[in-house]
Amino acid sequence: MLIMVDGQRTGNQLLAFGASATESAKQLAALLDGGFVQVQAPVHKIAEAVVQPLPADREDISLAKSYTVRALQELLGSQADALIAEIEQAKTAADLRQKVGKLRAALRAAPDQKKAKQFLVKLAMVLD
Repeated sequence: MLIMVDGQRTGNQLLAFGASATESAKQLAALLDGGFVQVQAPVHKIAEAVVQPLPADREDISLAKSYTVRALQELLGSQADALIAEIEQAKTAADLRQKVGKLRAALRAAPDQKKAKQFLVKLAMVLD
């Protein structure tokens, strides 16, 4: 996937190159987490974007859920326990998207606001 990054393609375009949507999303999330690629759009615009519904063949949200849980634990510690319980109950991307507002509100208390905003950007890409 890394060789396909050229600074012009969107996250969705990169995901289309993979063999499966789930595997592509995992690869892209790993590249973002590892600092190999960065989002070029302003963070506040992506974080505030309305996430569009996933096609039925991309309803596997295990990556998004595990990434969300891990990030919330890192950013908020035990303060995130109740929200994490809600995230873990999400069955579809739509369920998870409904939690984004609560995520934003909870992350206002995060000591590292830069990481919190980066997390929202990455989550939007995974759900997009």
